Amino acid sequence: MGKNILYPAFIKKFFSEKNYNCFIPFSIINNNDTVFVSAGIQPLLKQARENHINNCEKIYIAQPVLRTQYLENIEEGSSVAFTNITTATFNSSEKEHFNMIKDWYELFFEIGLEKKYISTKTDMYETKWNDLSLLGKRIFHYYDGLEIGDTTFFTKIKKDNKNINIETMSDLGFGLERLRWKINKKSYYDLFSEFDNIDIKIKAYLSALALLAVNDIKPSNKNAGYRVRLLSKKIINILNGRNLNIQELKYLEECITYWNLWQVKNFNNKTLILNELTRNGNRYILDLLCNEGYKNLSGININISRDEFKKRILSSGVSQEKIKKLIK
Repeated sequence: MGKNILYPAFIKKFFSEKNYNCFIPFSIINNNDTVFVSAGIQPLLKQARENHINNCEKIYIAQPVLRTQYLENIEEGSSVAFTNITTATFNSSEKEHFNMIKDWYELFFEIGLEKKYISTKTDMYETKWNDLSLLGKRIFHYYDGLEIGDTTFFTKIKKDNKNINIETMSDLGFGLERLRWKINKKSYYDLFSEFDNIDIKIKAYLSALALLAVNDIKPSNKNAGYRVRLLSKKIINILNGRNLNIQELKYLEECITYWNLWQVKNFNNKTLILNELTRNGNRYILDLLCNEGYKNLSGININISRDEFKKRILSSGVSQEKIKKLIK
């Protein structure tokens, strides 16, 4: 393949040369609760409603998103965190909408997708986004049977049965990782290296944690930080309480590097992620020991390093042999 679509610069250059206004990705936080941006059109629609986007202006954004509804359905080709590459216009014509679809197909052929494997399916899409009711013609786009994105031309946009400043909206969104997956013919989760020995659920959850980290979302028991806690617990449950191994640590580092490609502020917070994983691992092991009948463990602080945690449970009466069996 002549072009590496792993990097944002290539696709951004492609659309900017076609006179698209390229927006910087927004934070993934959609509000102060646990809801995140799940599609690139979400922040763009907000900008259009606030009159920050001109009529008929073609917009491009490569927006990292989180879809937490997929937490329990991880498999090759699906994930919690991914990049929704979106182009859009507001108050433009259907003819311009189809011209924008043509731009996408030109990109597809340039990056190595073959026309013979592309198929489509059309329906009428009626939905409600917060206070807006929308209706439009939607086209699903498939490559070799896999959905890679959809394009919708909305012609009815109402707010509580009242007109707003948007009469039509073109929403064209494609999953970068799915495009890369089909072109590279490797794992959907491969970034810069191959990690065949890592459970794909671990990959998916680490990627989501890394995206939260580069958006400076810290673990807590409320608001967006709740998801950091939840993802960490899911990882620890799969790992049976152990720390990340060398390969898993390297994958986490690659995820942080990858998501920083799309962000303005390059937060890292790797140490914060590892500390949260250790904290949850300590809790996991402590609960196992308590369930097995070990006493004198209730006062042990889980917010400590793994080495210190080992010392404290040893001094509480847990044998070295038991500790070696539980903590690998």
